[in-house]
Amino acid sequence: MEGSFGTIPLTNVLEILHTTRRTGVLNLESQQIPLHLRFEEGEVVGGGILDWEGFEAIATFPLHPEEGRFRFEAGPVQGVPLMPFKMLLGEWARMNDQWARFRSVLDSPSRVLETPRAVEPFAVFVGGRSVRAAARSWNVPLIIAAERAWRGLREGDLTGLRKYAWFALRIRHPSARRTQAGIRNPQDITVLLDGSRNLGELIQAGLPIARVRAYLIERIRSGELEAPGRGWILRDLLWEQEAARP
Repeated sequence: MEGSFGTIPLTNVLEILHTTRRTGVLNLESQQIPLHLRFEEGEVVGGGILDWEGFEAIATFPLHPEEGRFRFEAGPVQGVPLMPFKMLLGEWARMNDQWARFRSVLDSPSRVLETPRAVEPFAVFVGGRSVRAAARSWNVPLIIAAERAWRGLREGDLTGLRKYAWFALRIRHPSARRTQAGIRNPQDITVLLDGSRNLGELIQAGLPIARVRAYLIERIRSGELEAPGRGWILRDLLWEQEAARP
């Protein structure tokens, strides 16, 4: 079973798999986002974006994509339903709406925010911290942290810095040394990914954020870069790229 969202909406695809009690993996792609959903007897028992697993990841994928493709592959899957099917669709739609609202002032949860005052609930942002890191400090779901950050930005308690959580990545590309030897284009960012500096340091040295972002998106999607956390990194990079468009 495969097709495009131009001919059949994603919600219809999900309903078909649920009502026919199918077991297998549904692979989706829209707006460069790859999502996989595992079904057992028509119930969603797992899924995510690359290695970012769980409903939190699933709900960042558009439930009503205007374009993209899907492919269902039948096969053995076991697991516990994430939640009853109708509830899952309702929560997915609700969280889509919430992300759209929060992103009116917050391009992605990787954005580093700062506050000058150690006043709760924003004290975690003293010195600068990403929304994802704040969620871990608060021990709350990412969507809750995004809501608090959205409120703080709107009310002037928080300020966005020109930094992102993925700046801390220190990537050692397997081809970096060969690139340095001239086997590849010397203008390729790959030549700089020898593990000696993190991405933030490379950007401070003069690499444009947009160029680094586009490079990471391309190489993660192709499977060339398989760094742990590449699922949430790709999701955030694509949100940031969308927000940066004129």
